[in-house]
This record gives sequence, C-alpha cells and structure tokens, in this order.
Amino acid sequence: MKFGYRVSLPIIIVALIIAGIILLARPVFIDHSAENGPKPSSSEPIVLVWELAGIESDYDSIGPMEPVEVVSPTWFHLSSAKGEIRSDFDPEYLDWARERGYQVWALVTNSFDPDLTASLLSNAELRRQFAGDLVKLAVKYELEGLNIDFENFHKDYRDHFTLLVQELAALCKEYNLVLSVNITMISGSEYWSQGYDRAKLAAAADYLVLMAYDEHWASSPNAGSVASLPWVEQGLKLILNDVPSEKLILGVPFYTRLWEIDESTDPASVLNSWSYSMMRAEEIIANNQAEIYSDDHAGQNVAEYIKEGLTYRMWLEDKGSMQKRLELIDKYNLAGVAAWRRGLEKPEIWEIFKTFLGG
Repeated sequence: MKFGYRVSLPIIIVALIIAGIILLARPVFIDHSAENGPKPSSSEPIVLVWELAGIESDYDSIGPMEPVEVVSPTWFHLSSAKGEIRSDFDPEYLDWARERGYQVWALVTNSFDPDLTASLLSNAELRRQFAGDLVKLAVKYELEGLNIDFENFHKDYRDHFTLLVQELAALCKEYNLVLSVNITMISGSEYWSQGYDRAKLAAAADYLVLMAYDEHWASSPNAGSVASLPWVEQGLKLILNDVPSEKLILGVPFYTRLWEIDESTDPASVLNSWSYSMMRAEEIIANNQAEIYSDDHAGQNVAEYIKEGLTYRMWLEDKGSMQKRLELIDKYNLAGVAAWRRGLEKPEIWEIFKTFLGG
C-alpha cells in the first residue's frame, strides 16, 4: 500500500524559512581542514617553543632552532566578561613561520584574570561562543592548532573549564586542529592548580603541556631554583598517574631568577628577585665576577656574589641543566617538550635539543 501526501506551497515556504534560520544560527566556518598540516609525527618527540607576541620585529634575525617543529605565539586573549577575544595576530610572523616550515599552535590565555574567567566558564552560551570564535580565528588564519593557557582561576570552575575544553576539542577535531592545554604541577593552590581535572582534560585534548617551572616564583618567600630537577621529576610522576605519557609534553624554562638576599637575619630574608634570560645571566656573572658552584640537589649550577653586604644568587639554566630535563622525555616516554620562551635562550641550547631530540 502506498501512502501519498500533498503538501501545500505555504507549508513548504515556512519549512524552508525555519531551515534557513537554523543554518544561520550555527557557527560559520570556511573549511581549510585539508590545508592544515597533520599532527607532528608520533615517532619523534614534539618540540614546541612559545613566542611572546611583539618582541621581535625582524624575524629573519632569529637563528636556527633545530629541531623545533611547532611555534606557539601569544596571540589570543580573553578580554571581557562577555567572552570577547583580543587578537595580537601578526601576519609577518605567520609568513616567517611558514617559510621555516613550522606548525603554528596559537596560544590562548584567560589574561590570568579570575573574574573574567569565572564569567566565561560559568555561562554555557558564552563558553560555546568563545570556543566557536577561537576555531573561527584558527581556520581564518589557517593555523594548525591552539594552545590553551588558562591560569589563576578558582577550583569552583574546574568542571566548567573541562566543559570548555571538551567543546573546543569537538570543534578542533572537526576542523583538523591540534588542541593542547597547559597545566601546572599538582599542588594545594585553589587558583593555580586545583582548577584542572587533568585526567578529563587529557581525555579531551590531543596533548597536555606541563608547565614544570616556577617552583620558586617572583614573590617566593624563599630563594631557590625556577625548576630544580628533583621537583620536576617528582611532579612529573604525579601527573603521569592521571595523564598518559604519550599525551604529555614537558614544559621547560629558558630563564632564571636573580635573588637578592639579606643573610644577616635568621632565617635569611629575600629582599627582591628579577627574571633574566640566559644571556643576561651570563653578563651578570661576568660583570660581578660571581662564583659558580654546583648544587647537586637541584641538579644545577649556581652563581653567587656579594655586593654591599647582600648576597645575590642565581640557579642557572645552561646546557647541563637542559640536558637533564630533556633526558626525562625519553625516560618517561613523553610526547615532547615545550620551552618558555624563544629569545631567552643561548644559541648553544638548540645544540642540546638537536642532540637529544633531533632524531
């Protein structure tokens, strides 16, 4: 038996209008998925370096960075409680990266603002809008990926952040974009650690990037290494209880801190600290005829000098400390390494990267 239906023209018109409204309500993308490069080869560790947007005007002056294959410029930032995005996109940098053959995973921050972040994460509509806007930008500029760097938000928004990453992951998969998410070491901090559900984030994203530095931060009450080797390895082991090693990228520092210490008090008082690049640290050592000695516990060399009754001390990042960090990539079968940031390193550091990660 055949069933036939005769539909009037007005009904057809109404149906078409409704369908059009539905289509217009969806995010509109220009699909460049076929043009985007594939994920870096899983047979070799990923080597990523972050780029602070706007610090270099002559990109051709940047030396070789073998075996870097991914650059992550700090381009996109949450800028309002409505989920708006400030873009620092630089077309000249993108052209330079393309000429070098690098993949570009643009870094996305929450401007480290807990209030803006709370407004975004707690609103489902804003989260979806934010995720869609980010992917639109990535597709518009034909990027290969996004690197999400949300820090300094309260643990109450932990599940909401996970939802944002899950929503982003679905869109990134659709448009062939690599999604990586930066995480901190596990600690008791409600703002700087407990907001990450590391296991669920790892399940959603392609990679998690462990920012294994700032063991002693700028305003730390005690002087110490930016990232002593035992602290890094112990924290890494804890993370690996929640995150598969093949999804974890180890973040390493290209900077150190100079500490100003008054040792006439008991205990010694930290008066000030400054962050410096490897090159600047070398200049400070030479200008002050600093003594260099080994801190076996930290796994680093230390530079120290006395000036006007105060002690100045730096735990150095150099070829030796970097080699020990890179050895952890192989020891724990990690996905790769990410360095903060390009421009703070000495050229010789890339020789160590090439030796240990260059295939």
